[in-house]
Amino acid sequence: MLCDAYCAAAPGVYAAGDVARWDNPLFGTSMRIEHRTNAAEQGMAAARNLLAAPDARRPFAPVPYFWSDQYDMKIQAYGHLRGHDEVTVVEGDLAERRFVAAYRTGERLTGALAVGMPPKAVRSWRQAIAGGTAWSDAVPAAGTEAA
Repeated sequence: MLCDAYCAAAPGVYAAGDVARWDNPLFGTSMRIEHRTNAAEQGMAAARNLLAAPDARRPFAPVPYFWSDQYDMKIQAYGHLRGHDEVTVVEGDLAERRFVAAYRTGERLTGALAVGMPPKAVRSWRQAIAGGTAWSDAVPAAGTEAA
């Protein structure tokens, strides 16, 4: 179901979870996320907006994320990892299978992918993505590895 930034599909009709594709203003793109945490967060946002006066509604603009435990590795992804212009390893080492990679779209940090890293190692990246941090501020001295 196609929704606007407030999770509204039509006047008085709101959607959340796997069935909802909405305009995420944080990334300026339409998204559909199949993860239980998104369904819960989006459900709360849709309910708030359904019950709010029209001028009191707030856009649903989360930093999407997921995690997966694959054998002995934890994989965590934050932000919008599609259609990026650049990806750079900013912490750790690919060969050791422990790293954080940062994603750039335009001049902005738009995503981070962590493999084999503890959750606290990625928390600051999520906050930087949510804040609309410029790439040059997030990754000032990193080399580039084109994706």
